[in-house]
Amino acid sequence: MKKMRYHLMLIIGFFLITALTGCLCYKPEVRPKTLPNATLGNPYYTKIEVFGGHANRRHFYYDIQPEKSGLELSPRGLGTKRVSYNDFEVKGTPKVTGTIRIELSGTTYGTNTCPGKDFKKVYTIKVEE
Repeated sequence: MKKMRYHLMLIIGFFLITALTGCLCYKPEVRPKTLPNATLGNPYYTKIEVFGGHANRRHFYYDIQPEKSGLELSPRGLGTKRVSYNDFEVKGTPKVTGTIRIELSGTTYGTNTCPGKDFKKVYTIKVEE
């Protein structure tokens, strides 16, 4: 009887751990919190990463203002079969002084136990002479 109760407790415990672990759905986080400032006419390079899920390329959007700022945002591996929408590069040579605004947003893929989650981040880069 004690053995049966022990096995029943193990089965219930295993079921609860499995069910509760599947319920841990994390909100995506975009890092770093801020981007470094830039200098007019000098090459600029930095990385942005999305943590907490696999980013869906079909639901990804970005905008850089002003449009002709000289900076570009591109996913890592662009032009290859292994493009990652979790890792981005901001690169170029700033052509304007003032503030460059980069807005990016998207969605992660869902899983069996967690729906896809939205992420959004707005960065500002100060460009000085």
